[in-house]
Amino acid sequence: MRSPAESSAFVIGSAVVLPPAVESAAEAVRSGRITEEERERLGVTSVHVGAEPAPVLAAAAARAAAAEAGVEPDRVGHLLHAHTYYQGHDFWSPAHFIAHEAGFGSCVPMSVGQMCNGGAAALGIGVERVRHTACGEPVLSVATTADTFGGSGIDRWGSDYDTVYGDGATCVILSPEAGDTSAPALRVVALDSRARPQFEAMYREGDPFGTAPHELRAAIDVKATKRAFFERCGGTTEFRDVAIKTIGELVADVIDTAGVAITDVAATMLPRLSPKVLDLMYSAAIDPRLVPTLHCERDTTGHLGAGDFLANLDHLRRTDLLADRQYALVVGGGGGFTWSAALVQKVGPAVPRA
Repeated sequence: MRSPAESSAFVIGSAVVLPPAVESAAEAVRSGRITEEERERLGVTSVHVGAEPAPVLAAAAARAAAAEAGVEPDRVGHLLHAHTYYQGHDFWSPAHFIAHEAGFGSCVPMSVGQMCNGGAAALGIGVERVRHTACGEPVLSVATTADTFGGSGIDRWGSDYDTVYGDGATCVILSPEAGDTSAPALRVVALDSRARPQFEAMYREGDPFGTAPHELRAAIDVKATKRAFFERCGGTTEFRDVAIKTIGELVADVIDTAGVAITDVAATMLPRLSPKVLDLMYSAAIDPRLVPTLHCERDTTGHLGAGDFLANLDHLRRTDLLADRQYALVVGGGGGFTWSAALVQKVGPAVPRA
């Protein structure tokens, strides 16, 4: 076994699959789903909307990432799939479907449930698996996410405050080795999470426990439960204070663990949330020295459910935002509440998009 001090984890392949159809914020205003004022707060021009089930998109992302990395399917030891919303069947394992459809017949599939922090949680489990691979042929881990927000069960534009949910799937492939140095990789230098479960009621406040999906409400209404939660708490002050403190400590600890200076961080990727939501939790938590490095890629994707974290890793691989050997910070979170941060280093040139 490699010791933790000697072991590494690299993102050697990645993919983001977005359905071809799009729906614009202007269309949402014209149809009465949001107001013009809400559109301006979202900071989104359009989102992708798809007819294919979420796990089908995830399998496509996994196949694309594996093909790009030249991965032999039988080398994949683990597949971790995260999602926030319905996966197409009521009593079923989407992770096993994705593994089968992607050709990873030798892996152990697992579903990861951490709401919008799910992609980061899947990444963390995958990193631990490859870092503790026994000597011999390296075993790879695959992390996927997929969410689609169509149908009558949720309104992507109106079910939540200041958030629009876009359809899409993501995948990253993790290896204990960087592989071909002519291809880009991201070395995962440090990764950690912090949870504050006292805020779990934000997504159920005022509702009794049900016994079947949509038994209590015909459609998801996050606004109703958040409104009830903050009315009970006397406003958002406590949540904001705890979030800022937690994220600030998390980011500082991850950078410290990585052994780099904060001035070495060339890019900081934020979740694909509206400016108002980022201001509520993230903006005040970020060290002022990182402000010039902030990036949020929400404009044409919106919030990808569990997928923002992995989509942001893919963005770092595929663009020239980072030069070879430069560092980036990726930050995210999800209801419950859990926040995650990763410090990664680019190894190699950018991947051109197909």
